[in-house]
This record gives sequence, C-alpha cells and structure tokens, in this order.
Amino acid sequence: MAAQELKFKEDFPETRRSKALSRHESSFHSVKAEVNAMDAHANRQAEAERAGASSGAAREPGDAGTGGTVARGDASKGDRDDSVKTVRAVERALDILECFNFDRRELTLTEIAQSTHLPLATAYRLVKILERRRWVRSIGTGNRYQPGLKLLEGGAVALSGFTLREKAQPVLDALASETSGTVLMGAVYEDRLVYIDRRDSRAELRVVSAIGQVRPVTYGILGKLLLAYMPEEYVRGVLAKTPLEKRGSRSIVSEEEFLDELARIRRNGYATAIDETMDGVSGAAAPVFGMEGRVIAGLAVLVPTVMWTGEAPERDLEAVRRAAARISESMGYHGQPAR
Repeated sequence: MAAQELKFKEDFPETRRSKALSRHESSFHSVKAEVNAMDAHANRQAEAERAGASSGAAREPGDAGTGGTVARGDASKGDRDDSVKTVRAVERALDILECFNFDRRELTLTEIAQSTHLPLATAYRLVKILERRRWVRSIGTGNRYQPGLKLLEGGAVALSGFTLREKAQPVLDALASETSGTVLMGAVYEDRLVYIDRRDSRAELRVVSAIGQVRPVTYGILGKLLLAYMPEEYVRGVLAKTPLEKRGSRSIVSEEEFLDELARIRRNGYATAIDETMDGVSGAAAPVFGMEGRVIAGLAVLVPTVMWTGEAPERDLEAVRRAAARISESMGYHGQPAR
C-alpha cells in the first residue's frame, strides 16, 4: 500500500531537492557577508580619498621638505567610480540569486528582471555571467533558470561547519526510531524560523516538511517554543510585524493568549499542539540549549492527530525531551536536564 502523506499548506519537493535548496539559501548568506565586507572596504577607501582631495594635494612619501607634490585628479576619481560600480554589480548578482526560493524554483529572464527591478539587458548580462560560473543554470529551451551546482558546493561547505546539525545526527536518528512521527529541528535566523534538519516518519500516514523551509517565526509548534525563550519585548515586536494567523481550528490568534501560552511553555519546559498549525497535525517539542544556557534550537515530533491518541502523546513528549537534553549536553550545556 502506497504511503499517504499529510502535507502542510505548501507542496514540498522530494527530499533530495529540498536539501539542495536549503544549501542554496545557506550559501546566499555567506556570499552576502563577503559583499558587505567589500562594500565597507570601498566606502572606507572612498572616504580616505575624499579626505586627501580636500587638502588639495598629497605629498608622496619621501618628499617631505622638498616641496614636491602629487595632485589627485581624475585618475583617482575613476578608480573610485570603478570600485563602486563593481560592488553594485555584485549586489545585483546577489539579488538575482536571492530571487530563487522554495516557491520560485525556476524563473524566466523576464521574471528575474521584474523581481530585481533591473533592465532586461542588464539582467541578461548578469545571468549569463552567473551561468558561466555555475551559480545558475538554464533549463529546457534556455529561457528558464534555476540555481546551479556552485550553490550546492557552497551550501555543502556551510552545512559541514554547522556544529549543531552535525552533533544532532545520531540523536535525531534515535528519536525517529523511538517515535512514530516526523522529527523536525528548527532555529531562528534573522527573525525567521528555519528548519535545519528532519527525519521522516516510516508510518503510512505521516506529516511531511522540508529542510531549509523558511517560515514566520510565529509558525507552528517550533515557532511558539522558540519564542517562549525570548524577551517579551522582542516577541511583541514580532507580533506587531507578523500578526498571528488562523491556520487550524485550534490556532491561537489572540496576542495575550499567545503570550500566556509562551509563559506556560517556559514553566513546563516543553510545548504541545493539536490542530494549531493545520487541522490534522499534532506534536510535542522541547528546547535545545547551548553552552551559555540560551535556547539555540527546537526539536519537535509531528504526528497526524488521528494517530496521537492513548499513550502516544506522553510517549512522544518524553522521547523528544530526552533527545533535546542529549543534544544540549553535546553542545556543552550542563544545566538541569529535561525530565
């Protein structure tokens, strides 16, 4: 009998493609950091040159007392302009790469130009450079593009250094074997909830999600778990920007009720949810602590509600708490372990 899958609202790609896209997003951020550094360097260089120009002329080293000067004229200005243009071109190329996500895996040249607000000719030149360097690749007749192998390579390098994910591997494997649900680990990155690892359930009816999927930080059981350990001021700011939504029949949409739920999670040391993210999905989650005692991730077991009956809720809750405590210990946390 073919396995039935209980999906979230989006249709997710197969596991291999999901992992590839998560690596794409990881590499975006590392490249963006390099561009920011280049931009800062260019700005400092430009400021220094403007300061020198304001004095009228600058002496060459060794000319002190000789009266000789070297004027800073158009050549210096041209170099500065070239530097600014180079940085702008890199930023535009990154804008193109960041057009791709789980909802937009393939784009036409026109769609890229519209998304980046670039002239079609400029977008074409940049896309062709990116294609030549394997950051994107053309598909079909060549009119559509998707992320290329270079992003896979960069994402693999980034993920290989992700200590939390590396240390959690055996624990996630054990938790998947011990429970009947889908195991999901997530963390907050730049005010967004990111799924960083998962293990699929072997049950015929199961909950399906995707590594690398980016959600609002208020989303689902992992969202409320992680928000529970953040300052209330931060949480209220998040709620002001991302109001709570009615996703399931038991979703919490009142801000005060949501804050009460976060307080309850902090007291208990875990979170549970039934038909909150969507009808038919339930689960339990526990926090993962880092060396300094701060919550660095959340671990959840998600189960179809029809299967979460009898002893299953208590069994899964205890299993996910033990697993989260084990990962916390591997990350150097030696506080009170989960019961």
